[in-house]
Amino acid sequence: MTAPQVECFNCPTGVLGTGQFIRALGRRAISAVLLSASLLGTSVYAQTERIDMAIFHPERNFWTPTLKWWMEEVDKATQGRVHFVANYAGALVSANETLKAVRDGAVPAGVTSAAFITGTLPSLAYLEAIGGVPGGVAPFIESMEALRPVLQEEFHKQNVEYLWPQASGQLVVVCRDRLIKNVADWKGRKVRTAGRWQGEQLLVLGSSPVSIDPSEQYLALQNRTIDCALSVSVLAATLKLHEVAPKISVLRMPVNATFYVINRDIWNKLSADDRAAVMRISGEATKRSAAYLNEIQAEAENQMRTQKAEVYQLSDAEVADLRAAIAPAFAKMDAQGGEAGKRISTIVRRFW
Repeated sequence: MTAPQVECFNCPTGVLGTGQFIRALGRRAISAVLLSASLLGTSVYAQTERIDMAIFHPERNFWTPTLKWWMEEVDKATQGRVHFVANYAGALVSANETLKAVRDGAVPAGVTSAAFITGTLPSLAYLEAIGGVPGGVAPFIESMEALRPVLQEEFHKQNVEYLWPQASGQLVVVCRDRLIKNVADWKGRKVRTAGRWQGEQLLVLGSSPVSIDPSEQYLALQNRTIDCALSVSVLAATLKLHEVAPKISVLRMPVNATFYVINRDIWNKLSADDRAAVMRISGEATKRSAAYLNEIQAEAENQMRTQKAEVYQLSDAEVADLRAAIAPAFAKMDAQGGEAGKRISTIVRRFW
């Protein structure tokens, strides 16, 4: 049997030789390791499952702290047997292709958002649309727990296992020259948006939806290509949109949930205990994320205020008027979402 080689940065050859290896680790330790490997019929390191994740956003993003916490806790809970590795900024696959890539096994796991997948899963329309995702820490957590069975069923149809979600925070509309307080203020505005159903909602409001890359928003606002942009507080502050669009209206409605998923064939190869550990930690991550996001979005709004942006929060009456105005778009979603869409609609409406 050939003795194993171990990296040694202080050795001339870069590895420990047989004698050095034995002296370093001890004869009894080596015997025990080799005997265990022989009995198991496999390498001692084969139990570790490295699972690369396709992450569309950069590492410096408000979703990342909870994601990192989740990966570290899974690693600890499974004693390194399940080791998720994040590949940020679309390094593995584009955001629009993540679900398909995970489904087909081109990448083991990843994160996607409702805006990218409602074409494939029309039942998830409410989780993309303005005001579809319940707001507030407790309502978000409770609604996601209630939605888990139907979301699992829908993702199973795509050969992926649904692990956990993160919210995107309260929706804001940043504009160059005016606050958006009431329904009439939307009319005639060119507004950058993301996702089919958000576009449908803007049309109902009398706006012209414009689809552009998030990185292009600043210049588009500066050059008057668009009048306003739908965003969330944390992203708007990070992208400094308030420098060119200082009129910011907080709509008090979340938008666009994100979902962490894994290829089902890979998932089913994990032991039952490890799968249970991943799901337990995923539940904790959902709660942790909701609380963290609520905290940092308030900080982002205060930051923009201190940098001379005018931040206005819609009143209860203005929110009710906005919901009434976009109701026809929700009726379209109901017509196209099928039975699963109806179940999602029934659940989320309980928390509005």
